[in-house]
Formats: sequence, structure tokens, C-alpha cells
Amino acid sequence: MSYSVHVEVKEEKVLSVYLEVDASCRVSKLVISGDFFAFPPELLDEAESKASGADLEGVVRVVGEYLDRVVLVGVSRAKALEVLRRAVEEGLRRCRGG
Repeated sequence: MSYSVHVEVKEEKVLSVYLEVDASCRVSKLVISGDFFAFPPELLDEAESKASGADLEGVVRVVGEYLDRVVLVGVSRAKALEVLRRAVEEGLRRCRGG
């Protein structure tokens, strides 16, 4: 069984995390989007790509390593990771049958 999790927050800008999780609790797709800017934008794309296939529990670390090298405008790195953590927590809850 696979499922998706969507978490969105709006403060200064909208930040949305869409996470698809497969039956083995691995990320099959991650999309981080919103009305913020990331420089260079290709690093955010790489983070999403690198997260694919990652264990759900390790995805925040994987993405965090990329966010260390990205300049975000309109949303903080901390907020981006917080929203990702919320999506991961929901994914883990569902994965564990809770």
C-alpha cells in the first residue's frame, strides 16, 4: 500500500511539502513547492530527487544537507525543515498503522 502526505503552511510565503510513501516506508516522491525562491533552484530539485528511495526516517537529513547549500527567499530553512518533518511524522504514523 502506498499513500501521500501533503502539508502546507502560510506565513510570509506559502510552503508546501508533498510526500509519496511506498509500502516499505520509503519515499517514492517528494515535492517542495510554494511561492518562495531557492538559489540555485537546481539544488532543490536535486534534494527532491535524492530523497526518492530514501528511508522515511532519513529524508529530513538528506534534504537538510541540500538546504545547507541553498539560499531560500521568502521562507527560512528552519521552516522548510519543520514542514518536511510534519509530513514525515504523518508518513511514519501511517506507515506504522497509527
